[in-house]
Amino acid sequence: MAERNLPGQSLEARVARLEAIDAIRSLKARYAALADAKYTSDYQRQPQHVMREIALQQAACFTERAVWIGGAGFGDDLVGRAALCEWFQRSPWRFAMHYYVSEALEVTGAAHAIGTWRLWQLALRDDDAHAVLLGAVTEEKYERMPCGTWLISEMRFTQLHMMEPDDRMLPLASDFASLTALRKPGFSETTRTV
Repeated sequence: MAERNLPGQSLEARVARLEAIDAIRSLKARYAALADAKYTSDYQRQPQHVMREIALQQAACFTERAVWIGGAGFGDDLVGRAALCEWFQRSPWRFAMHYYVSEALEVTGAAHAIGTWRLWQLALRDDDAHAVLLGAVTEEKYERMPCGTWLISEMRFTQLHMMEPDDRMLPLASDFASLTALRKPGFSETTRTV
């Protein structure tokens, strides 16, 4: 998908397209920040009442009848904000950082747009605290509400890949010194299998 100016478009139409693209980028940044806000700096889930509030805000990034197509084990296929809120609240992580990059956005009408994003995510599983590296492409549809706000109407995960970097629990830290201090005794690059 290319962001494009059609020949003969008025300045007003070109500005409206750019404003829509900017609003969708801001929407995606908000969604990712909320997805990550559900976890504390010491790699734990927020208290249940905080998780619920953040999940409600995260679901509010979507239209009332939005569709989520995550596939088996990744939210399955969901319809509606209530189902999305429940999924966001019971996410499989105890820590996550979402990076959505390389977007391709196309405004397809006054109130509709489509886009793709590449997702790179670092996470810790909630069930066993194992580190997970996740990569995916999301194919998305957007709608502009009568009030002018853009929301996600569909999010489809394609090319979803997850891996645990090692068969042992790996620590996460905020700096190199802390990471070194958290290493298990005897761990070295020579003992790691490729």
